Amino acid sequence: MSEDQFDIINSLNYDDVDDGLIDHELIHRNREALVQQLYNSERAYLESLNLIANVFLQPLRKDAKSSSFAFLGMKKMVCTERETRWLFGNFDEVSQTHPYLDNYDVAVTTYERLTRYQPFKKFIDSAHKDPSLKGATLLSLLQIPAGCINRYAQLISKLAEVTTPMHPDYMGLISCKHRIVTLAADMKSKVDDADNVDQVLMIHQALVGAPFGVKAQRRLVLQGQFSRVVVNSRSTGDERTYFLFSDLLAIVRPKQDNKRTILQYKGHITLERARVRALTSEEAGGQEYCIEIVSSFQGVDTLNTTYMGSAATHVLCTNSKEEQEEWLKQLDLVITILDRASAKAQNSK
Repeated sequence: MSEDQFDIINSLNYDDVDDGLIDHELIHRNREALVQQLYNSERAYLESLNLIANVFLQPLRKDAKSSSFAFLGMKKMVCTERETRWLFGNFDEVSQTHPYLDNYDVAVTTYERLTRYQPFKKFIDSAHKDPSLKGATLLSLLQIPAGCINRYAQLISKLAEVTTPMHPDYMGLISCKHRIVTLAADMKSKVDDADNVDQVLMIHQALVGAPFGVKAQRRLVLQGQFSRVVVNSRSTGDERTYFLFSDLLAIVRPKQDNKRTILQYKGHITLERARVRALTSEEAGGQEYCIEIVSSFQGVDTLNTTYMGSAATHVLCTNSKEEQEEWLKQLDLVITILDRASAKAQNSK
């Protein structure tokens, strides 16, 4: 073949690779991977529900119906029927996610409380040895439904994006995407609240020496690293971690215990009827961005298992003007909500 003939062939810009076909194949593979991911996710979710029912719920229900418990030689009831309802909520109709999340804080705090009751702890320790759990715990299994909605919304949205309008599933997927995204938006506040409950539980599980237990109503509002200011001596103490909860301000010192971080309790302030204000540098012994908190309670709140020391003034030093303003705002909000609830309770008597 002559050189001129080669030039003619080259001028045709012939390419034996169809870019469009490759793109189509990549889209197809991506779509199939998402379908498989959705299938595997749902299969794992259903397996987790079966584990809860077979390893935990059914044995506990069986025990609750008997006056004594013979399992492993234990005679005491592991937990009552009421506690079982608190722990599992509407588990039998868990597809109705709203009620499940409404009960989530009660379930998690019931679990935490029961783990300190020896018969329940023995039952859980034995159940957790079941090889079908593959290292999962009852708590980790109870936490799974709270994350399902967002996972479905993400996967179905991605699947709809990689499905062409010519695909027979396209219209159905678009409709499904709209419904699941709308549901996820409606459920966002409940899912966020469940996540907050998990954060509070993690803090309580790491907390050592605190004279109060976990409460279903408790939520985490803010946390930060601050120093306490001793105004009279114009000095500051060691830096501490402050957790602002929806009912109290806890002060702890993190430290390592082997490979585990524990939170050593250093004090707390009950915020009902407390007073807060920003201090000037002169009032705070030369320290900037300080907040004064004056508690008004003393004694023991037996209803909430919370010990309250003598009324006292606590001054903490924040790290910036913006941080001071944010903590003042949130402290004021927590105190206002607590005071309103207290006044409402008093008026209802």
